[in-house]
Amino acid sequence: MEFLIRLFKSVSYENRLRILERLIQKGEVSLVPLANERKLPYKTVDRNTKILEKAGLVTHRTWSGIVYYSLADSPSLKYNHAIFDLIKMRLKAENNRVNFSLSRESEK
Repeated sequence: MEFLIRLFKSVSYENRLRILERLIQKGEVSLVPLANERKLPYKTVDRNTKILEKAGLVTHRTWSGIVYYSLADSPSLKYNHAIFDLIKMRLKAENNRVNFSLSRESEK
């Protein structure tokens, strides 16, 4: 039960969900672009990625002093896949909504 509580707490904050969205879209990303895209301080993004890592949703690697984060994507991580699938569905729905509104504007 403790695992699920930590997992759900980790995705209960919008910035963490946005970080997961970006990792789903881009694969591996360093902290600097994540911070710049969200217009957040580096330390805030660093703290949030560490929370996601503690929950087992992301992993990191360091290369030449730069920390890169990616999704913890192993077949055994069924909860992760369920969360990632929900985020992907939301992204797809959001993209469809944007495309629909753009097509409606072009008809005018």
